[in-house]
Amino acid sequence: PARPRAGDLAMADVLQQVVPGCAAGIIADLVTHPLSTVKTRLQVQGSGGGKHGAIAYRSATHAFWSVLRTEGPLRLYSGMGAVLVGAAPSQGLYFGAYEVAKRFLGGGESATGNFAAGVCAQLCGSIVWVPMDVVKERLQLGAQVKAVQNYSGSFDAFSQIVRHEGVRGLYRAFPIHQATWAPFNGCYFMIYEKCKGWCIDAGYEDGHDNLEPVAQVCSGAAAGIVASFVTNPLDVVKTRLQVAMASPEMFPYSGSVEAARHLLKHEGASAFFDGAGARIIWLTPRLTICVAAYERIKSWMS
Repeated sequence: PARPRAGDLAMADVLQQVVPGCAAGIIADLVTHPLSTVKTRLQVQGSGGGKHGAIAYRSATHAFWSVLRTEGPLRLYSGMGAVLVGAAPSQGLYFGAYEVAKRFLGGGESATGNFAAGVCAQLCGSIVWVPMDVVKERLQLGAQVKAVQNYSGSFDAFSQIVRHEGVRGLYRAFPIHQATWAPFNGCYFMIYEKCKGWCIDAGYEDGHDNLEPVAQVCSGAAAGIVASFVTNPLDVVKTRLQVAMASPEMFPYSGSVEAARHLLKHEGASAFFDGAGARIIWLTPRLTICVAAYERIKSWMS
């Protein structure tokens, strides 16, 4: 079929992707944010070979209950303010870009096109995602690391980062952020659309290509598990670089290559998979909830 021209994409069509994306992002983040906090702490605890006094955890379960017991339940939601402010615009940009790109890149019928559409979605969403992620992860460290600056909340963290590091401080990890999330999203949507197609062919849909709930969850879970694990090494480097200025002694690097070399030297190659399990149990339900909510809200709107 002929590719749609830009003029064929009416504003109503774009809004039909953006509005569900905004709502889906907020719903997913509210439910899964504590798992994000656990993931962040597991990924940074070993920096420098564990010589800087950071609180260490044995597993995702141990981290969750330790934070809950010693710092309280609200600590698990550290950085939630930044997420709530950024979730709607970032998810709106993300899903809007994905749907528009997918129309131009095979209409969902091509695995390569779906991968490329996922990458396009990531690049657009990152305009908001990257600074949101920096603020969120600085706050998620909490009492784990002896930080040079303490923040009272998301707005205070944002203000201090801009004041002391400039706007560059918010986008310091932008390249490694793309190197992490562009392949993640490309891989996620390539697998998700393939699984979705299999489920539709098998009859697990309502007659309008809307998946049944169980098929929706299984498709999203399969895509989330694979994409989360494969891109975890890059995510470890990205996370450490984004929190580096919170404790320069513990994170003595200013670039992603330097961060990767430091990790390899002091902790070994296995450290690239620190927090992989936590990342899977955070992102898989988050994306499953997000995509399921997105598909349902979009279906209602249409």
